[in-house]
Amino acid sequence: MEKEEKIVVILLCMALFSLVIAYTFFYSEIPADETMPFSSSSSPGDMVMLQGDILTKRFTYSGDHLLMDVDYGSGVTKVFIPSDSGSKDVDSMINVNDRVLIFGTVSEYEGELEIVVHSSDDVTVI
Repeated sequence: MEKEEKIVVILLCMALFSLVIAYTFFYSEIPADETMPFSSSSSPGDMVMLQGDILTKRFTYSGDHLLMDVDYGSGVTKVFIPSDSGSKDVDSMINVNDRVLIFGTVSEYEGELEIVVHSSDDVTVI
């Protein structure tokens, strides 16, 4: 290889390395340890945690999805657990008036915020 060709290869490697670093720091998903407490100012897409008391729980009319109303102190919000995310497992381990810790993603349904749980492991009775 000529000297000029070696310089071009080194410059291309440096550019590629810079792009990898930029992607890692600017476009990666929010890590699980950066969840924030749920509040009325949470936005759809936020990863949140919610601690509160279960007021109601019921299955949807179709799909075997679990829907709960949870009082978190500053208000009441809905928590949605899809059937493929362990809704039946969660239903068997919780009862109305249990205090729970829930992790999930904020979503909007019919103009109201709700938390969508992705796994039965994201719901803990405390």
